[in-house]
Amino acid sequence: MVVAKRLHPRAVAQPLWRRLHPPLVTVEERNIWYLQVEIFWAAFFGVAGAFNGAFAVRLGASDTYIGWLSSLPALLAILISLPAGRFLEGRRDSVPWILNSLLIHRLGFLVVILVPWLVPREHQALVLVLVLVGMTIPAHFFNVGFNALLADVIPERRRAAVFTVRNVLNAAVVSVGTFLAGQWLNHAPFPFNYQVLYGVGLLGGLVSSYYLYRLRRPEAPSSPRPRPPAGAAGPRPSLGEQWRQARAALAENSAFVRLNIDTLAYNLAPWAVGPLYILFFVRELGASDAWVGLNSTLANGAVIFGWLLWRRIMGRWGESKTLRTTVMFMGLYPLLVGLSRNLTFILFAGIVINLIAPGISLSHYNTLLKTCPPERRNTFMAIYITLMNVGAFVCPFIGVALSRHFGLGPTLIGAGLFWFLGASMFRLLPPRVPDTPQG
Repeated sequence: MVVAKRLHPRAVAQPLWRRLHPPLVTVEERNIWYLQVEIFWAAFFGVAGAFNGAFAVRLGASDTYIGWLSSLPALLAILISLPAGRFLEGRRDSVPWILNSLLIHRLGFLVVILVPWLVPREHQALVLVLVLVGMTIPAHFFNVGFNALLADVIPERRRAAVFTVRNVLNAAVVSVGTFLAGQWLNHAPFPFNYQVLYGVGLLGGLVSSYYLYRLRRPEAPSSPRPRPPAGAAGPRPSLGEQWRQARAALAENSAFVRLNIDTLAYNLAPWAVGPLYILFFVRELGASDAWVGLNSTLANGAVIFGWLLWRRIMGRWGESKTLRTTVMFMGLYPLLVGLSRNLTFILFAGIVINLIAPGISLSHYNTLLKTCPPERRNTFMAIYITLMNVGAFVCPFIGVALSRHFGLGPTLIGAGLFWFLGASMFRLLPPRVPDTPQG
């Protein structure tokens, strides 16, 4: 009998024909292949989404509306994530719920396409922002379940390799796609140019969903909570009771608590200035759609090399050292952007910082998965997402308010300095989990 050759982290170096037609025998191999193919198509959806802020600005969105694009989705995540985690843990098969919610989210682009046709010009910016915010409701439900699902379908020993391949593929498509999209947006008539962009993004999202529907969990990591007999079911836990249960779960896992504290402190600055970049680039520096696309292209090109680089470095350093080292550099970006009013310099600053960012993503995500007990991963992921979105909801309002008082440039500089302070938490209060042997 011929034994099929298993996928290996270095499989990316195999001939193209081998990559396009790999031998898939086990459920694990098929799942990994589907995850690699779907991220290629999902990236088209991401390319379109990269221009959401620019589209809103060109429809006349105010600073407040742009702030809503960051803050309101975070508020919805606070309300949705924990109940979603509890709900999914009670399903015998949670996969259809997870994937259907993603499909609903992506179909929201149909509404985005129709906004310029169906909504009066003076209300288009507001309606667009509300539609984009509303699309995040099913997305938050998906995020809770999909993070746990990835941990179930990808063995720990292969996570770093699979996540690296997924992110390299995503960055490659986004890098080329945003450049081409920027050129298209610059030369085609508005708003038809954006409608075509969102149509292509929607098509890619639907193909991606097709491959995700083919995922199969090798075996359930734990049994779902038993349902009470008919007629004996008590009332569903209140939101307050769910929070009490969440606090009890946190008390059982000090590494998870530490990681949450560190990540919350680290992200305060980037959350605050997140909506300010597009305002600074477009309004103060006069960046065109083509420049926005080029900036994204160069950033994602750097991300590709960053993932390949940090995949090797983390194999030698381990997650803990990689995470502690890389977080200290990210505050440089808003600092350099705020100090410079030169769009060309900003492009190069983005390249440098995006070479470093994958080291954080890879080490932090692996660490997070290891701090979550397998039998309660949905709930722990929901707690993590909820806590993070408390900060993500509040901070954009603070950032917009500060920018009105001090200006966009000085606010970015201050955020960069504060970012360094938040990053130091990973050294002062490190989450103590063993490094994963890479292979």
